[in-house]
Amino acid sequence: MKARVLLSLLFLAISFNVAAFTQFKPAVLNAALLFEHDATTGNVKHSIQWIRDVYGKLQAMTEVRYDQSGCFTNINMVDKANDREFHLVNKDGALTSFKGLRITGKINELCEITELENEKGKYVLSYNVRGLLETIVDKDTGEVVERYEYHNNQFPVRIRNYKDQEDTRIFYPSGSAQFLDLESVSKRGELTVRVKQSCAYTADGNADKCSLIASTNDDYRGSILIWISNHETEYF
Repeated sequence: MKARVLLSLLFLAISFNVAAFTQFKPAVLNAALLFEHDATTGNVKHSIQWIRDVYGKLQAMTEVRYDQSGCFTNINMVDKANDREFHLVNKDGALTSFKGLRITGKINELCEITELENEKGKYVLSYNVRGLLETIVDKDTGEVVERYEYHNNQFPVRIRNYKDQEDTRIFYPSGSAQFLDLESVSKRGELTVRVKQSCAYTADGNADKCSLIASTNDDYRGSILIWISNHETEYF
């Protein structure tokens, strides 16, 4: 259980490794949040992300294809660390999947996923006035499962999962538009996990290489995970 929590936190951290000054299409950010991959900026056609451990062993890979409006058409994710995968297709307002996890849903004209169903349940999603993901609600009970809080930028500063009783706070230090570190602190019961990352960026503002470290200690001594991520981006 502890290992799964830590890996989930790492995926959360790598979804927001870009500077607050870079503007993104809300649909791109929302998909990155929901399906655990890095957001990309610009008129992106195709992106691939690889995550490896310090020995070079592949831990996860995510491939995303977009249309010219910035809405994803396909997401393929293989997570070797947790022995799972999913392959998503967005077509005519319907989200479907083949091979791996079963995921279905509905998508509106703004490329907002309004309904989502997976192995954990059925959910209704809502967005704030900026088009950013705000709440995930259990469709059967009406209870809020997860809530995303933002300040003035496009990236969440707090994510609260009420079902798992997990509270994650994310800190974005000020810096240039191409180099940004972040740190997240997540608490679930008595377990507190810190994740710190440092990224280098390409001239277009997208991530190139990132290093990530996770620890249950405030000083990161005895760190339990160190991962390296690489990215490739193709534009229209």
